[in-house]
Amino acid sequence: MLEKITDLKDNLQWKLLFILSTGYMGAFINIQGIQALMPFIQDDFGISRTEAGLYSTFLFISATGVAIFSGNIVDKIGSKKTLLFGIFSIGFLMLAHTVSPVYSIILILAFITGIGFSIITPAVNKSIMDEVDPEKRGVSMGLMHSGSGIGGFAGATLLPIIAGTLGWRGALLISSLLTIILGIYVKKAYNPDKSLANNNDDSDINFKDNILNLLKNRQLMLACSLGLIFGLAVGSIPAHYTLFLTTDLGYSSALAGFALGIVQIGGIFGRTFWGWVSDSIFKGNRTISFILIMTAIIILNFIYGISGEFLANNNFIILTISFLLGLTALGWSGLYFTVVGERSTPEQTGIASGLSLVFLRTGVVVGPPFFGLLADQYDHYHYSWLALAGLIFIAGIIYYYLQNKENKKIA
Repeated sequence: MLEKITDLKDNLQWKLLFILSTGYMGAFINIQGIQALMPFIQDDFGISRTEAGLYSTFLFISATGVAIFSGNIVDKIGSKKTLLFGIFSIGFLMLAHTVSPVYSIILILAFITGIGFSIITPAVNKSIMDEVDPEKRGVSMGLMHSGSGIGGFAGATLLPIIAGTLGWRGALLISSLLTIILGIYVKKAYNPDKSLANNNDDSDINFKDNILNLLKNRQLMLACSLGLIFGLAVGSIPAHYTLFLTTDLGYSSALAGFALGIVQIGGIFGRTFWGWVSDSIFKGNRTISFILIMTAIIILNFIYGISGEFLANNNFIILTISFLLGLTALGWSGLYFTVVGERSTPEQTGIASGLSLVFLRTGVVVGPPFFGLLADQYDHYHYSWLALAGLIFIAGIIYYYLQNKENKKIA
């Protein structure tokens, strides 16, 4: 195994991965950071909790609504131009946030920012699929997507600290200028190999036909359906984790927040880990990799679903489970987008990524209220964890059956 790790380390395209993850990091510092700054924004404008929550709604409604169109644009004009558009649009729009006199303008800016945000993932995914060898795509995609986790963690932890001294406008000013600087770096450093690019700007296939072709692709739609299920987990767990630890298990807010940070760190490691496992251990067998991830999530959710005073009094176990939960429930995205790219044609990588994001973000939007509704109904989160475990279990069985059926057709 050590030999495999050494060989992989020596053969990865580190410069490309660093450039792409840097761009991704710059975007997520702001996207996650401004949500962490909401208490400061709430105090400044005197808005309610519901109004504060509308920011994420406005951002993700536009990001989800235009995801397929953004992916199509990536396929038409290439990954570099679209990646730069996404980075710079987020940077300058966040800069505009800092001079907004009323909260309604911030909501409008959030909606527009979502459009720029929507193009980031298809752009970087297409770059990996175009320029990385197939046997290294899983771990490469994971390493690149780790940039989003690092950026999100940095934004969520550092910007509130800066805001304590400079205010939320000062914190966002720093993060937006940093994003613009990172965009300039990506513009100068990223020189994609045009001979490997698969842009279909001259293609006679129109947007409608592209979508119909993707919807007829059973292998791709199976992968996208997993995005919906994984989205339920990635939306529900971060949204309710601190509440679960404080209300059900009696932990302090400080420890609960630290545990959520450990979940995020687990997710950062997981993005690379599962790509490496799939590429090196399972030799590119994505089905086994996904089933292993889903099994681990089910077990961890089940443990929380039947937890009692034992977990409430053991900080070490809670932090360990938190890391494993992040490793699995948040760490699958790199492998997921690798499979989406592999199951679409090179000319459709961007639009396929956009389609997969619609499934994923639907789960992210639907999951938290469903998870919270069960908790409100029974006044604890036990059934919420068990219900999520049950949904993933059922989805895993269906996926395994249908995927094996499709594999037999190909064989």
